Amino acid sequence: DNLSLVRASAMRRTSPPGKKLSTLPRIESSTVGLDSIEAAADAEHRAAARREMPGGPAWREAAERASAGGSCELALIERGLDDADVIALVASLQREAAGSALTGSRPINNVTSLDLRGNAIGDAGAAALSGLLRGEGCAICTLRLWGNRIGDEGGAALVSALARPNSSLTSLDLGKQGQPVGDAVAAALASSLPRCACPLQTLDLRYCGMTDKGALPLAAALPRCRALRFLDVRYNAIGATGATALAVALGRADSALRVWVTSNAYNDQDAADLAALLSVDPTTAPLAEGQERLWF
Repeated sequence: DNLSLVRASAMRRTSPPGKKLSTLPRIESSTVGLDSIEAAADAEHRAAARREMPGGPAWREAAERASAGGSCELALIERGLDDADVIALVASLQREAAGSALTGSRPINNVTSLDLRGNAIGDAGAAALSGLLRGEGCAICTLRLWGNRIGDEGGAALVSALARPNSSLTSLDLGKQGQPVGDAVAAALASSLPRCACPLQTLDLRYCGMTDKGALPLAAALPRCRALRFLDVRYNAIGATGATALAVALGRADSALRVWVTSNAYNDQDAADLAALLSVDPTTAPLAEGQERLWF
């Protein structure tokens, strides 16, 4: 069955104890659902987190790892972290950064990846993370916040950090928050992305409750987002109007950009109408098949 396939595939690709996980489990059957794939991937990441961070206060472990030198990937998945924990974690990293700046011993912050999926982080924790991203010398390239409780204010705070000069953030995951933040985050992104200084390449906004209200301004911003390569807005409430706007904008955007917009609030007839519309314009005709650059 599907579950057995997932387990068998994950077991074959589990990294040996003490080694960093380099790849996610590859699902070999096309019949396995997205939820099963995500469950297998999350299980692998949790196992890696347990091996690399054996216990103790999360912020203390993080501070110790950040002070060890060299690049650092912190995985604190499903640890029950709330706003207070994240604020303490950020404060520890910032204190270590201040010490490094005074001694001149090394770059201010050597954390390159921060994975906080499946916790209870809200707006206050998101604001603290935004402050960390804004800090001089912050080296975080990947920030994963899937499955938390971030609202409109926290999402806007994180997005505003994208405009920091010399930002290093290349991947941001804000999917599946505990409330429908998609429209507010999309509007903030629409105003920040075209002028942001960071090389953001991957943006995950699945299960965010985004509607056409958010999709329209986001679509308008896409042609000006030169660095963006992957935009995932699946499993939202985007209708035919929003999906069409995203598709038309993609035709004018960088040819390397890919957009996933399947499993939203439009039906098969809407998809057929969209394909027909795209096929008429030479700039969007290559997108009409729903493959390669646009999945709808």
